[in-house]
Amino acid sequence: MRSALPALSEADWSLQQNVAFRMDSITSRLNQELRDSVLRDLDLTYAHFRVLQVLFEVDGQQIGDIARSIAMRQPALSRVIDQMETRKLVRRKQDKDDSRYMRVFLTPAGKRSYEQAWPEGHQIIVRALEAISPDEREQLLELLKRIDLHTQKK
Repeated sequence: MRSALPALSEADWSLQQNVAFRMDSITSRLNQELRDSVLRDLDLTYAHFRVLQVLFEVDGQQIGDIARSIAMRQPALSRVIDQMETRKLVRRKQDKDDSRYMRVFLTPAGKRSYEQAWPEGHQIIVRALEAISPDEREQLLELLKRIDLHTQKK
């Protein structure tokens, strides 16, 4: 049985104090700007972009690892990978060490698409972070990494 939750204070009900709401609002706006600009021009979905981003960093990952990286359920990601394979952005290949698993690799076209999309994506982030100092940016990144690791343990 679930334990009783502590009572919420008046501030706990405020969207202005809700960290998750704030983070989601910011990332949603940034993602929408990315979708409305370069991704639309490249005919990529945001999910395609995230997969390209993860594989550009470390190519040849298993679908489960990609799913964890981008916080997407594996069945939904499998459909995204199917679409991307049809568009020749990625290819699946059997794991050389364990044939039960498939690995996903960028194709040259997938790498080019990411290399076209990322500079604009990076600029969107740079513009958003102009509101804080370089030291605050480093601190924010470290805090977000800690929160990310903590929430992955759940």
